Amino acid sequence: MTLDKGNLYRLPWSMNDNPIAWLEVTDVCNIHCEGCYRQYMTGHKSLEEIKEEIRFFKKWRNPDNVSIAGGEPLIHPQILDIVAFIRENGIKPIVLTNALALTPELLRELKKAGLTGFTVHIDSRQNRPRWKEKTEADLNELRQQVTDMVTAEKGLYLVFNSTVYPSTFHEIPDVVRWGRTNVGRVHGLVFITYRTATTAANVGRDTADREVDLSKLSYVRDHFDEKFVTSPEVYQIIKDNFPEFEAAGYLGGSLLHTSFKWVAGAMVTSRKQVYGSVGKETMEIAQAGHHLLTGTYLAYLSEAKVGRKVFLMSPWDKTVRQAARNWWGDIIRHPARLFDGIYIQSIGIIQAPDLLPDGRADMCDSCPDMTVYDGKLINSCRMDEYRLFGGFLSVTERPQEELAAEKLD
Repeated sequence: MTLDKGNLYRLPWSMNDNPIAWLEVTDVCNIHCEGCYRQYMTGHKSLEEIKEEIRFFKKWRNPDNVSIAGGEPLIHPQILDIVAFIRENGIKPIVLTNALALTPELLRELKKAGLTGFTVHIDSRQNRPRWKEKTEADLNELRQQVTDMVTAEKGLYLVFNSTVYPSTFHEIPDVVRWGRTNVGRVHGLVFITYRTATTAANVGRDTADREVDLSKLSYVRDHFDEKFVTSPEVYQIIKDNFPEFEAAGYLGGSLLHTSFKWVAGAMVTSRKQVYGSVGKETMEIAQAGHHLLTGTYLAYLSEAKVGRKVFLMSPWDKTVRQAARNWWGDIIRHPARLFDGIYIQSIGIIQAPDLLPDGRADMCDSCPDMTVYDGKLINSCRMDEYRLFGGFLSVTERPQEELAAEKLD
């Protein structure tokens, strides 16, 4: 089955009513990931500046959670105060981290400060000490170490994300397969497709139509010869290897009606057996119901163990109905499994900005990862364009005659 917007729920998020606030507390990091869109320019933000941004988010964003990002947020000297202030404001604090600086002691203090959970980024292009030249399957050992540390503390949400490169695309099933062995401990997996411009093939111009030096941006490379992976392709490789998985919600592009920028799905599973997934009707009820009850939309479930009540959606959601049939069939074959817990494990797919021939970028419509810059909300993945050049760039392909001349040289 291919992705079809008619079978998915368009997530109802907007700029001013979005479950996620993307808070960048530092642009300092302790490793360098290929494709990272942030580079060191200013260092750690002050606590007062961070508090002001949190107040801004609360007023203009209406978030359910604050994604504390960077750089590497765990190396900010006041990370505990940041977490505590977010919690004091009635918002869930989520730390986005590479986990290199995470220790059991820091983990304990973060939980005391009010942390809800982590999104941990691990992939094979991070230049990690002792983990270089490893496959995604090899890195499951590291993911397991982090999982064991976080779950030992109990009560914390845990998601793993990774960047998908053309050369690692085929390894996605290895990560999903590992995630299935940690149902109830790992709440979700996110796959982010790699995108970059190149100085060899592209020309960048600022808002005054002046040509700029694209090499100043951390996400621009000299050359790139491989075809970028798309979110429908990521969905398809997961679906081909795990037929029980189905997508339920999406965000489209800001320019192309055909884009799938965010794809969200959630598998219904016990620790022993995957029964299926939720469908668009359940996704809609979850979003609308959470907004009705709490006033905010939902990005992170606070609890993976949802129990058999998920099957109550069967009359309205055919995808859940099939999962319920599979569950009953499993119970008939293995009656003792009637007492096993039922969990949700999400899978998210994000397709980064795509450059169009006219120089514009197809962004995520209702972007969940908007941050504060100069008193306004902007797309966090392009904030360095603001910091270096005063605004979004127009990036087009170099004229063919230039490319031909370079090849002759």
